[in-house]
Amino acid sequence: MKKAKPGGLHEYVIDEIGHRIVAGDFAPGKALPSEAELCGSLGVSRTALREALRVLAAKGLLEARPKVGTLVRDVSSWNSLDGDIMTWRLQSGDSEQAITELYELRHLIEPIAAALAAKNAGAAQIAVMRDAYRQMQAAGDDGEQIIAPDLRFHQAIIAASGNRLFSSLAHVLQAALTVAFELVRDTPRGHRHSMPMHKKVLDAIVVHDPPAALAAMQKLIEDSQRDARDVRRNAGQARRDGRGRRPASTGRFA
Repeated sequence: MKKAKPGGLHEYVIDEIGHRIVAGDFAPGKALPSEAELCGSLGVSRTALREALRVLAAKGLLEARPKVGTLVRDVSSWNSLDGDIMTWRLQSGDSEQAITELYELRHLIEPIAAALAAKNAGAAQIAVMRDAYRQMQAAGDDGEQIIAPDLRFHQAIIAASGNRLFSSLAHVLQAALTVAFELVRDTPRGHRHSMPMHKKVLDAIVVHDPPAALAAMQKLIEDSQRDARDVRRNAGQARRDGRGRRPASTGRFA
């Protein structure tokens, strides 16, 4: 059995079953194993299992049907913008497609948001970006410490865009950005290399130059995508060399 996640037993059950669904171990249209089987395999109570299944149903992965059981829903019904689902896809055989789609989403929204921020950002919003940038600088190459200020930097840009639809998507974009930053946490190039491009984005917004802000954000996302692929490639090589282990399910489900 896998070790419980830091969040506790509840999160562990969600993660274990969700990962198996996204990996294809539980096929769409098919019922999950019985409660007794799942509780026995996971070593949890029916109460913990049922709560986890409710969370997974809210994510669009499962559907309870009377007299049939809990069915795995088709991929088209999944909330693919959910942070957990993004993470599970990255841990599965669908990882390359997941990375591509994640960065396509960022390219679709963030450069336009940066251009709009360059047009609309006020002094207080720019101050937030500057503070986040300073905290990123202070984090250096610490992949853990840089995630929070990097997220604040990008969120501040989206907020400063003035586009209410972008703001309404803030929770979705936060999930996408958090997963993206986790992807590049262990980039072999380190994180200092990204600071000049972050500075170009910031500078373009400060001087209210929308085309420059758009171009700088596009380049920043391209660099991040390259780092993500490098990290994945290095991790794959480490597994092949016996220096790492692919995230895997326990294989204990029926």
